[in-house]
Amino acid sequence: MIFEAIQLLSQQLNDYLKIRFRLTEDIVFISPIKDPSKSFPNRVGITIVGVERETGAGVSFQRRVVSESTSAQSVPAWQISLNVLISVIFQEKQYEESLRLFSAVIAFIQKNNMVRSANEDISFSLEVMNMTIHELSNLWSICGENYYPSVVCKIRLLTVDAGEIVDLSYLISKPEQTTDLR
Repeated sequence: MIFEAIQLLSQQLNDYLKIRFRLTEDIVFISPIKDPSKSFPNRVGITIVGVERETGAGVSFQRRVVSESTSAQSVPAWQISLNVLISVIFQEKQYEESLRLFSAVIAFIQKNNMVRSANEDISFSLEVMNMTIHELSNLWSICGENYYPSVVCKIRLLTVDAGEIVDLSYLISKPEQTTDLR
């Protein structure tokens, strides 16, 4: 689910930027922050910088009917959020161009606070996280890179469910009653 969500965000942002700037090549890539200019120069990079478990919904063990005579219980699904860094990585000489692209990235996020796949099997909310200069400085320092125009967003409400059965039970039913009307 994590890869699919990041890939969906990457595809939709890429399509938006290609249309807006009339680009013929992909410009958005899922990439690490380390040495981004060497691996993906003049690109928009999407990087996971954190995962958080959402506990507000509580925990509920899920029981479902498997057949007429059995039911199964599985481990509760998790709701998680991903913190992603969206960076516009251009060479220093193209800083103005990177700011044009960065403005478009911000517009995309503002317009698409809910991201859905075409068949709607994946959907999540996308929101900008407010970070202080100190937090941003720490993030980029950990990555060992200079700062690039970037925004940290939270992808909310992804469900992680391995679907593994932890208990299989037989259903108890009433004995069938037949009426003999002779």
